[in-house]
Amino acid sequence: MHSPVNDPFGLPADDESALLSLLQQIHELRSQLDRPEEPVSPRQGDLSVTQRAILVREQAAIEIVYGYLRQALPGLMCRLFGPGVLSQREDAAVRFTEMLHNFLLKILEKRPDELWRAKTARQLRQWASVANANLMRDILRRQRRGDEILREQLAPLVSARSRHFEKTAHRPLDEAVLEQIETWTNSDSEVSRQMGLVLRYRYLDGLPYPEIADMLGIAETTVHKRRNAALEWLRINRR
Repeated sequence: MHSPVNDPFGLPADDESALLSLLQQIHELRSQLDRPEEPVSPRQGDLSVTQRAILVREQAAIEIVYGYLRQALPGLMCRLFGPGVLSQREDAAVRFTEMLHNFLLKILEKRPDELWRAKTARQLRQWASVANANLMRDILRRQRRGDEILREQLAPLVSARSRHFEKTAHRPLDEAVLEQIETWTNSDSEVSRQMGLVLRYRYLDGLPYPEIADMLGIAETTVHKRRNAALEWLRINRR
């Protein structure tokens, strides 16, 4: 049983506790690696026990955030904007991203260690981005049962982001594009990985380019280079 939610932007207390615990465990596990700042991917081949433990905990954390997105944000969007407003306001996608960012900050505020918060904020934002991509893929697939309210409230949001993407890429933000973004993101190639992350952060999460550059630890000019290369590939390899 989940504890009741007192803060409409918050997780149930038991989920919040579990997420904070996972964040701390991952922080401690990463400190054991030779290169703690490098991402751990299941496609890297022979993983150490520590790396596998990190992946397990990261997936558990993503599932918590994903569950929150599915259950709480549709209602919060209506509460903030009113019924039907998603199809009327062009800034809905940006406001959605702001809400998600505020949700993450409220979780991290529970920990007094400022250094830990600084190191963890980016990681938590990355997991939320994965959860957000999963949510959009669910909406596009329309395969989950009992999701009529979810689709009704968030499908206009996905449509707005798809229109933004289509203006640049000249193709819709469909399931094939989401799958290609995921393939790039999980690639062993750092360039391919950056291509996927740039598209995800920009077109799914609505992040500005300076923030994307900060998230990836690369120059903003490189962000634009990766974006252009990814979009050109998608234009040529239409499915």
